[in-house]
Amino acid sequence: MTPRVVEIVPLNISDKDLMSAIAAEITRIFPFQCRVGATERLPAELLDEKRGQYHATRILEHLAASDRTSFRVLGVTTLDIFTPILRYVFGEAMLEGRAALVSTYRLSTAPSGDDSPSNRSVFVSRVLKECIHELSHTFGLTHCDDPACVMAASLDMTHIDAKSTQLCYYCRIMLKDELNKN
Repeated sequence: MTPRVVEIVPLNISDKDLMSAIAAEITRIFPFQCRVGATERLPAELLDEKRGQYHATRILEHLAASDRTSFRVLGVTTLDIFTPILRYVFGEAMLEGRAALVSTYRLSTAPSGDDSPSNRSVFVSRVLKECIHELSHTFGLTHCDDPACVMAASLDMTHIDAKSTQLCYYCRIMLKDELNKN
């Protein structure tokens, strides 16, 4: 059987330490191998010039349409992303689909340039939570009512900070059932 691989695609980001942390967290939560692909630049047509933001759904379509052989694709970007019905999003995923996306743009804790260890730790924690959250959507998991579950909705940073990097008991069961189907 061919191993299932999640490919992390850095989009306009070159933070190797962050990509390594994401890969380690994915392999801790999911029974898959994980690899970090080469950094890519997003096509200019994915930018909405009026908003000055990138269209998250179009980025997902771009990631899913690629020739990658991986089981799932997780795009990670520093760019500001949106969906037509929201001013911004931390991430988006194709529910039961192949691609997920997380933006680090709004997950920082401090003014630009302050990369102190405590700020970096909070930032990395937020990114990891959003990556696990969005990747879990690709396996059919929806938002959870348990505020401590990583699948709780992320409406703002207080919600992200309140939840753990773990799936709650019920979400773990749903993920296990979903993985056993495939």
